[in-house]
Formats: sequence, structure tokens, C-alpha cells
Amino acid sequence: MDRTSRILRTVGSIVFLAAGAFYVFAPPNTTTSFFDTPAPAVAWGWVFAAGGFVSLLGTLSRIVHVERLGVLFVIVAAAMLTAGQSLVMFGSEEVTWTRGGGTLVYFGFGLWAFERWWKLGRDERAINDVADAR
Repeated sequence: MDRTSRILRTVGSIVFLAAGAFYVFAPPNTTTSFFDTPAPAVAWGWVFAAGGFVSLLGTLSRIVHVERLGVLFVIVAAAMLTAGQSLVMFGSEEVTWTRGGGTLVYFGFGLWAFERWWKLGRDERAINDVADAR
């Protein structure tokens, strides 16, 4: 990978780590009031933080297998967040443009993460093939 890609993946991993910390330490009021507990937001926050941390380790160490695991955590967290926000959106009094747009953005970023995970899988298989050939 080139240097720019590695820097962007590093920054992205740090952003997911920070986003997870925000959800853990300051869960959103709307989600907390809808579920009557901050637990769902805290749960996906921990998964985002873990994913950001693990993918950061994988990116910095250049170990594809570790980076891929971190990206998988991010995908799971994005799915949890999208599901939670969809429940809030359709279970509340009204659907707002802001909540609808935000939920779709979470879903879109989850799809982008899935594409990255898929691409890392090809790299992982190529590395394994080379290692098995020795």
C-alpha cells in the first residue's frame, strides 16, 4: 500500500476509536430515552472503539489479518448503530430528515467498511498462499 492510503487508514481507525469513546462516555440522549437505558449505545461504542483500536494496530504493524479483524468489528458496530437508529426513527413519534439521513450515512459507512473488509480478505488469502507455498 502507498503512504497516503496508510495515513488515511490510520486516521480513519483513530476516528472510529474516538467515536466509540464518545458513545461509551456520552451516549446520545435520544437513544438512551428510547431504550430507557444507555446500554445499546454503550455496547456499539465499545465495539467501535475495539474495531478502531484493532484496525489501528493492524495498519501500523502492517499485519493484514489484524487490520481485517478490526474492520470486522467496525462493520458489526455500524450494523448495531444502524439497527438502533432505525428502531428509534421508526419507533418514535415522527421520522425526521436528520435522523433518516444520519441512519443512511451510518449504513453507507458500514457498506464501505464491508468493502474494505472484503478487499483485505483477498490480500489475506494471497499472503496465506505465499506462506503455504514455502
